[in-house]
Amino acid sequence: EGLAKVRLGDKWGYIDKSGQEIVPPKYNGVGNFQEGLAQVCLGDKYGYIDKSGQEIIPPKYLEVNNFQDGLAAVREPSFLFLWGGKWGYIDKTGKVVVPFKYDGAR
Repeated sequence: EGLAKVRLGDKWGYIDKSGQEIVPPKYNGVGNFQEGLAQVCLGDKYGYIDKSGQEIIPPKYLEVNNFQDGLAAVREPSFLFLWGGKWGYIDKTGKVVVPFKYDGAR
């Protein structure tokens, strides 16, 4: 969607077609833009940014899926990383649409 992923050391960000840094390399991982948002990883938590680099949904989830039809499946934050964290769905504003009660979601 007009932006390219770039890596500097072990951090990732995005540049536009002219080489202008839109998102400075600060994330451990970045995804492709889908429905105007891209997944980002900071440490072991995931969130979403828009094309201007603004964190629309701050990195706080254990796992995330790409948006489809305005919703994304996410695994809630948990103190018990391997054992906790139920799945639910959020909209593009970060509002929980389907409560975190499922063992899996895709």
